[in-house]
Amino acid sequence: MDPLRERLGKIIHDAASFDEACQLTVKTLSKDVPHFNRVGIYTRQGKDLILKAWDGPEATEHTRIPIGQGICGLAARRGETVIVDDVNADSRYLACFPHTRAEIVVPIFKDDEVIGEIDIDSDKLAAFTNEDRTFLEEVATLLAERWG
Repeated sequence: MDPLRERLGKIIHDAASFDEACQLTVKTLSKDVPHFNRVGIYTRQGKDLILKAWDGPEATEHTRIPIGQGICGLAARRGETVIVDDVNADSRYLACFPHTRAEIVVPIFKDDEVIGEIDIDSDKLAAFTNEDRTFLEEVATLLAERWG
């Protein structure tokens, strides 16, 4: 993912705003990584996560998620990346799409506070690797630099 990492770093850096950086990030990840079927970025507002940007075949009904609810809320509450290899075997999963099999959620930090997160679904079981985790945590750091 090194060429993608470099290109995405430039895209985020050159974006006119945090909002544009989020929009370009979800589009790039969804288009360029085959097992990233649906990509969203949520930002934290009080006790909720609000969908800021997304890309995928269809919109989610989960545009507002309370901190602590579902996999997204869990990652925000714990302040750590959460990978679920089989969403159908995890009672915490908030079902969005019938074809989703795996999910990764990566918090975005600013000054040690969770300000948002990257949420990615895959239609493949156990789709996400440690390489995906490392890459997405780097993307989250780049996005945090554009916050505010």
